[in-house]
Amino acid sequence: MTPRPARPGAEIQDTSGLALHPGSLRTGWCAMCKAWTHITADLLLLTPTGLSTVGTWAWCEVCDDPDSPLPARRIDRA
Repeated sequence: MTPRPARPGAEIQDTSGLALHPGSLRTGWCAMCKAWTHITADLLLLTPTGLSTVGTWAWCEVCDDPDSPLPARRIDRA
């Protein structure tokens, strides 16, 4: 029985010409904490060949604050 052929390894290209930047910030309503504290921005990847939108970044200044996290909510169903 012959062994399986080896898979070619992934090539890591030079990333010195790449830059990741946030797009324009948009504010909005946070459904978790019920406040106008949600921030969203598109992630823009600048390359030598052009500009691409590679994702979206979202954050709530109340819900996602690492210094003072919200307490766990409980609903008494008694």
